[in-house]
Amino acid sequence: MATVTDGHHVPEPSPMTKAWDYTPGQLVRDGLQRLRAKGQWYRISLIILGILTVIGIIALIVQAVATGWGDRENWGYVAVAFGYIMSTVAAAPCVCVAARLTRSHWRRPIDRISEIWAAAMIVPAVLFLLLMWTVPNTHGRPTIWFGWWAAPYLWDAILVVGLAFTGYALLYISSIPDLAIARAQVQDGSANWLTRKAEGFYGTQAQWRIIDRAVAYLGAFYVVMYIGTMTVIAADFIMSLIPGYKSAIFPAYFAVSGFGGGVAVVVVTASFMRWWGGAADYLGREQFFALAKIQLALGLLFAYFIWTDFVIPWYGRMPWEILQIRLLYFDSYLWYFVVAFALCFISPLVLMMWTKLRRGKVGPFIVSSGVLIGLLADRIRLFSAAYTPKDITEDRLHFLPPVYSPGVLDWLIVIGAIAACVALVMLAMRLIPVPSIWEMTEGTRLRVKRRYHNTEVMVIGKPDY
Repeated sequence: MATVTDGHHVPEPSPMTKAWDYTPGQLVRDGLQRLRAKGQWYRISLIILGILTVIGIIALIVQAVATGWGDRENWGYVAVAFGYIMSTVAAAPCVCVAARLTRSHWRRPIDRISEIWAAAMIVPAVLFLLLMWTVPNTHGRPTIWFGWWAAPYLWDAILVVGLAFTGYALLYISSIPDLAIARAQVQDGSANWLTRKAEGFYGTQAQWRIIDRAVAYLGAFYVVMYIGTMTVIAADFIMSLIPGYKSAIFPAYFAVSGFGGGVAVVVVTASFMRWWGGAADYLGREQFFALAKIQLALGLLFAYFIWTDFVIPWYGRMPWEILQIRLLYFDSYLWYFVVAFALCFISPLVLMMWTKLRRGKVGPFIVSSGVLIGLLADRIRLFSAAYTPKDITEDRLHFLPPVYSPGVLDWLIVIGAIAACVALVMLAMRLIPVPSIWEMTEGTRLRVKRRYHNTEVMVIGKPDY
């Protein structure tokens, strides 16, 4: 694109990131420097997050001792924390997987930002193991399991814990080349324990082929696992706990809204890395522009699945369906639904439909921050509604369950869980270069500038995988 000034064409500033002009040596030095250069604000932020995490753990222990597992209602906000983290942190690695499968180049600076959130997968796994005992067995109530042995406990655990292991495996394998680079730069034997795990990688052609295939296959497997895990969470921790709630659309909505949360996490993290993480040369307009388009599309899907899940009981108008609508959308948690719908759909639609906002760096950050807040309101609405009915063996709702009002312990648990995830990611950034050194180096080798008439263009090659 170009503008015209005094009859002459003046090229617009390039949307490409400055790091594409770096040499491989510069990329290595810059990546290792960011590993070492963790200043005072990093330490202060980590201390604050650690304090919030400890407070959240204490609140969780007090909650468990005071109420036990008998009263499911008191565990509603533990379920909120679990569902919210699964809809944001666990979904973030899916962003780089989708971009890799399409063989795009803009994704290289954000791949590691997306993958690094897998470092926090231990948090939802622990929350799940605590919540699992609040869900009764499948005897005498409608579920998706049809009498499977040890359902839902065994199969849910396999999915959630398996997803966590897959996330850690994806992060580790994709980091091996960078860990090997860091190992090669250490001359005094002071390499950290994670760097020493890459001692067998020397960059042979066979090793690179294994890394490429392993990252691709593990990433695809992670996405499949994520969809399956979110499906059973929606079925076992929400739908089966609300008498008479039958929907083939809701699990899809739950998973798709999670993808939107994953994109929002990546955009917000990339913004912080650009402003305060020393990665401004890596994260330019092309990354935020591409992510903003995905955020807009997922916002539209959010509204579509909300509508299709809502319209069937709305037209059915049976007494229990009216109660279900009042519970989920209107009377009980109306304002949570309004906030979620406004921030997860209306805000991306109204702001991201404008190209100037979508191509900027502040617009996507504002929208994605709103999506994260809206998703929290949505998970409060869903899990609070699911954890308040007393008798879940009934075939339908006969009265509207009371609205659950969260206490101080509830909010401390949610804040502590989120803080634990952020703290784990910050610690991982101390060990693993962000953005990825090897992916950026590979990207520079596939790009070359050529003269085209009176301007200069970037020619991008496609790798043979």
